[in-house]
Amino acid sequence: MLKRLIIIVAALLCGFASGQSGAQSARPQAIGTVSRIQGEAIGVNGSATRPLGLNSSVFLNDVVSTGATARLEVTFTDNTRLTLGEKAKLTLDNYVFDSAAGKGTIRFGLVGAFRFVSGQVSKLASPDVSVTTPVAVVGIRGSEFWGGPIDDQALGVFLIEGAVSVSNAAGQQVLNWPGHGTNIAAPGAAPGPVTFWPPDKIGRAIATVTFR
Repeated sequence: MLKRLIIIVAALLCGFASGQSGAQSARPQAIGTVSRIQGEAIGVNGSATRPLGLNSSVFLNDVVSTGATARLEVTFTDNTRLTLGEKAKLTLDNYVFDSAAGKGTIRFGLVGAFRFVSGQVSKLASPDVSVTTPVAVVGIRGSEFWGGPIDDQALGVFLIEGAVSVSNAAGQQVLNWPGHGTNIAAPGAAPGPVTFWPPDKIGRAIATVTFR
């Protein structure tokens, strides 16, 4: 009888350990960390909502949103940094960083003001890096740039370093000189002419993602 009880207990313990192991392996892997925060922000993944704070992890398929007057900086595992302004929304659609295999993909959705600084993914041989906004897709090539609504325009994109393309069904513009910017007046409109943004416009843009 005692031997039989021992066998039953051992079987139950093995089943419990297996269940724990399966639960741990099912946990999503973090792709980045909140490296700076001002105000309130939340992360939503499926039906689960959680508040975000300094050093909080972010995961694939997260939707990250910021509150009024908030700022949030996320540093991803390849050292890409993305700063959100207030009332912004970031959707982490696709993120792959495999330096050994030379593979890297970043595809994020963004609504609101943001600043993007490329990390190691953009330095790989064939990177696939883009940000999709409600009115255009920004293709990124080893860049630092600002994007967001400005001056009653649906979207402005201002290049700080590197090169980006701004495209939609109506047209495309390429920014490849620091200080260059383009605007999209409204949904469905083509990206406007590439111009040097004046200092006051640059200042207003950067202020939307600057921490107090």
